[in-house]
Amino acid sequence: MKEESLLVKAGRKFNDYKGSMNPPIYHSSTILFPTYKDYLNAANGESIYDVINDGVVRDYSYSNVGTPTVHYLSNALAEFEGRGQALIYPSGLFALTFAILTFTKAGLHVLIQDNSYYRLRRFAKNELPKRGIEVTFYDPTQNIADLIQSNTSLIMIKTPGSVTFEISNIEHIVKITKKHGIVTVCDNSWATPLLFRPLDYGINVALYAVTKYLAGHSDLLMGAIVAEGEVFKLLYESYKNYGITVQSHDCYLAHRGLRTLHTRMKRHQSTAMAVAKWLEKHPKIRKVLYPALPSHPQHEMWKSYFKGASGMFSVILDKEYSREELSYMVDRMEIFSIGASWGGCDSLILPIDHKSMSRSVMNSDYGGSFVRIFCGLEDPEDLISDLNAALARLPCLNTKNDEVECETKRVTA
Repeated sequence: MKEESLLVKAGRKFNDYKGSMNPPIYHSSTILFPTYKDYLNAANGESIYDVINDGVVRDYSYSNVGTPTVHYLSNALAEFEGRGQALIYPSGLFALTFAILTFTKAGLHVLIQDNSYYRLRRFAKNELPKRGIEVTFYDPTQNIADLIQSNTSLIMIKTPGSVTFEISNIEHIVKITKKHGIVTVCDNSWATPLLFRPLDYGINVALYAVTKYLAGHSDLLMGAIVAEGEVFKLLYESYKNYGITVQSHDCYLAHRGLRTLHTRMKRHQSTAMAVAKWLEKHPKIRKVLYPALPSHPQHEMWKSYFKGASGMFSVILDKEYSREELSYMVDRMEIFSIGASWGGCDSLILPIDHKSMSRSVMNSDYGGSFVRIFCGLEDPEDLISDLNAALARLPCLNTKNDEVECETKRVTA
């Protein structure tokens, strides 16, 4: 079955819904069984209720390990990934931090990209040392062989990286980690399984902020992992032990979002490419950081791993602007909104404070302010016009005279 068809059908068991096209939303804290033996069997992974597709022994005696609605979504994500089994978490950040806690303990060492999601870096800096876990933040463009220690248990990967959009050399990382028995976790939220499948390259865990592209409508918080074999079993045991739960209604929304993912991703990519190419020619843009552009320093590596690009990238402005100047640029936009959680239908723009960026960025001279752009589903010409007007307001301050002066400096779109 081709991807377009699979995304529409994945995880749904039409014969179970009494003729309904959509799966029910099970609002239930309790699973009932006709006999005590059935209850005991369900706790040992032999449930009389056929809701789990992956063949792994799973407890189905109580709803804190998933209602049918939750399992329909996890089934769909595993089918979509093309292998492995899936677990659903309350947020993408929760999935990231929980993966670390599953594969580390006091006395062990973790490698995390220095361009990872800044909230993950904050967790690693503030929480892991309290647990006796050593952390090394590494440059994803460099050879990591010399960073491996005898107690290294985990490497966290994000490709492309947050804000700066470097591409990780997955084959290099996997070759080293397989040699040393190190678990690898890849945050694949930017690409989704449509554009890149980490498990196919030997990564142990593919991780997703379902909040973003997979759900696609900015109306829920959710994370997910897909893994295989013993790695999945370890994640599942921790999942049960900590009582992780997600709401059935949110899983219904995420499952519904999957059906349009293929169509949405094609639009995100085509719009982002049009906008990125226009921005490359703008005199107030020093550089566009989008792996799909030939100007990206790792464009060829991106092509070797990814089937396409999604809708988010960064730009570096022609110089460092003050917070007030950046505010004047973005505060009055008509199409773009200011916001952090991308992946929905609406385009977003966000100046990035250097304090929240990686050490390698802070120690580098990029020569200009960073602005992250997410292209939603609006018309690309409207987005370009909105950006054109915004850039014309730089470096103006918020006064009437400055506004009049700046409005005369727009670049012809």
